[in-house]
Amino acid sequence: MAFKIGQVYRITNRYVEIIHNKDIFSKPVSSGNGLHIVGMLNSYVSIPLYNSQNAIGIIFEQFEPSKEREGLFNPKNDTIISKIRLIGTFNPINKSFKRGVDYFPTLDSDVFTIEEKELEAIYNSTIKPNEATLQIGNDIYFNRVNIFADPNILFGKHCAVFGNTGSGKSCTVTSILQGVYLSKGRLMNANSKSLKTIIIDSNEEYSDILNDANGRPDWVSLKDYSDLELSHKDLSFYELTQLLKEDSPNVIPYLKTAVKTLKGSDNVDEKIYYEFSELQNEIENAVPLVENRGRMVQDTFTIGFLKHIIMRIKHFSSDERFNAVFNKTGNTIEEFLNSETEQVLILSLRVANDILALFVYMISKSIFNYKTNIDNRRKDNILLVLEEAHRYISTDSTDQMNNYYIDKLAREGRKFGVNLMVSTQRPSEVSHTVISQCNSLIVHKITNNRDLDFIRNTIEYDDKSQIDLLTSLKQQQALVLGEAFAFSSLIRIADADPLPHSETPKIFTNE
Repeated sequence: MAFKIGQVYRITNRYVEIIHNKDIFSKPVSSGNGLHIVGMLNSYVSIPLYNSQNAIGIIFEQFEPSKEREGLFNPKNDTIISKIRLIGTFNPINKSFKRGVDYFPTLDSDVFTIEEKELEAIYNSTIKPNEATLQIGNDIYFNRVNIFADPNILFGKHCAVFGNTGSGKSCTVTSILQGVYLSKGRLMNANSKSLKTIIIDSNEEYSDILNDANGRPDWVSLKDYSDLELSHKDLSFYELTQLLKEDSPNVIPYLKTAVKTLKGSDNVDEKIYYEFSELQNEIENAVPLVENRGRMVQDTFTIGFLKHIIMRIKHFSSDERFNAVFNKTGNTIEEFLNSETEQVLILSLRVANDILALFVYMISKSIFNYKTNIDNRRKDNILLVLEEAHRYISTDSTDQMNNYYIDKLAREGRKFGVNLMVSTQRPSEVSHTVISQCNSLIVHKITNNRDLDFIRNTIEYDDKSQIDLLTSLKQQQALVLGEAFAFSSLIRIADADPLPHSETPKIFTNE
């Protein structure tokens, strides 16, 4: 039962202040999680408006009245003031909720608690009949109240998951994907799913997340770096020079001649496979001969300025981790996207950051080229999950290749049917182009001040007062905000089952 907790005494264009007695804190109310205290931080309130609607707000700050206010309102010692951020208006007649407030409460308006059924109606009011909806989690206090997201917005535009290590970030990604692909009753009004998902699993956490009692389903493909085929033939000549970190006008002609010879074509950008290791021989064979003491020998000067590129080619040719790119002829990504049976591709890529960055570059380029082909526009949408994104699309990257296609997908991918889910523990270190394009955010516990400031300055919504709460969130709790959600709120993410392999290792045991 809703009851009065106070009255409005101050109104600004950003928040409302109410004054009430401290004894409200002695009135716990029943919720799905047992009892919780009335009027506590982050609880919801309802304020009747003159037009028979209710302004809905969240308590985000509390304090005792100052002496100046005591003189004005003559409150007693048992009085407290709460600041309310208004999030929208609720029509109790037709159970509809609308973001934003057209009309503000008046001074002395009564303020009431929100009942579980009313809160449920507010959360559910944005769900359109017969349109797809995805249960993301539950209200923190009222766990019987489900929190939904619009999957066509969540996966039709870019989204991001932030959080410290151990905050539940990987479980959230897992929970969302399980809600979409597994029969858990959380994806409603969706008889078909035109969605293919590619997961960049840089810590090998997601290999089993979609398994059932019989193991990995046929529609899930798992590959590690040794299985991956992303051929260097798909690199343009300019990309090859960037990869080899070579821009010297003395060297480029030798490299170009070698590529033309190996491809058997005057077009250095033509997609023809060749043995990458042979580049070294072709470049060395192109070194001019000079006379030295009656003998013809290779010019040492030329060998000197070619030394760097030869060493780079040797490095790539001898490192087995690069075999996915340099010793293969196929394209794993295109094969998956053309498959009529596979829906999810999990790429377990536990490799060094520089290698991972190259793989992600090649993967994102393959996706971009595939979807920008007019013949593929009407095929399934693509969700690219970038786990631990700060490792390979960093703001600190000096490599022009690293972020190029991911940034292009962030800016242009939506119109081609390509969307990103960015997961990271360091949002301030991820490409700002990518983060700025994320329309929906799920934010777990964050304690780093730089990351908190970054989130506060990045979000476009009037929810910045809630950012300070991120430092005290429990595992599996998160702040959700953006277009995919009814309004910004602190929720408990739905359980993942099976869990990702992201448990904190036990150092000391009693075994």
